[in-house]
Amino acid sequence: MRFENKVAFVTGGGGPLGIGRAACLAFAREGAAVVVAGGRSADAVATEVRSNGGNAIAVPLDVTVPEQVQHAVDTAVDAFKRIDILFNNAGILGRQPLFEVTSEQFDEVMAVNVKGCLLCAQAVAKVMIAQGIRGRIINNTSIYAEESHVGVLSYCVSKAALNRLTRSLALELRLHGITVNAVAPGGGAPTGMNASQNLPDDDTLPDLLPASADLPPLERGATVWDYIGAVLFLASDDAAYISGDIMTIDGGAVSRR
Repeated sequence: MRFENKVAFVTGGGGPLGIGRAACLAFAREGAAVVVAGGRSADAVATEVRSNGGNAIAVPLDVTVPEQVQHAVDTAVDAFKRIDILFNNAGILGRQPLFEVTSEQFDEVMAVNVKGCLLCAQAVAKVMIAQGIRGRIINNTSIYAEESHVGVLSYCVSKAALNRLTRSLALELRLHGITVNAVAPGGGAPTGMNASQNLPDDDTLPDLLPASADLPPLERGATVWDYIGAVLFLASDDAAYISGDIMTIDGGAVSRR
């Protein structure tokens, strides 16, 4: 198991349909203790991890509030004594046409998708440095960082900024042995951001759908599981010499740019 005796801190891990929930389950299967940090179903996801034989706690977290970030990190360290992996997964979409985007809406998207990643990276990296941990930070960005789409201006801008934040953090933390990379999902997998209308009203966890076997992998839409292998790889010792990279996972759509 790649992450035995390690601790993974996953923001937005309590999204019922999202990449965060899948990452929590996958990290636990690989031996990590998991901190499910935020998301409407964080408690349910932590329970799911434990029911599958893993070790997990849930902590409430609004990534835009420094005090909440520090409290969540302190809670994780109190529970597990260390943090080896930070997966900055929490994010919001923000659907507004150009002339309907308000200052408040733009600020909210930037606060969650960019500032939240910075705040979490700051707090977790301090723990890693203090304990001499050559840690891993992975940010969840998007192919929309490199593509412009009508109606999601704030989101596109925030993910482009997150790409630059990823590389800036990689430079800042390189001398501490901490790598910082990002995954850029595409392919339309249903997540908490683009499929919220399909979520149950309670904390019931819907099935995370497997990939269809009817089509070759590059000829079908994505599932959240298509992204998880890259997250685990970047968190592993196999990726020790990779930092500042943006890994695109979109079934080859990047070739059309």
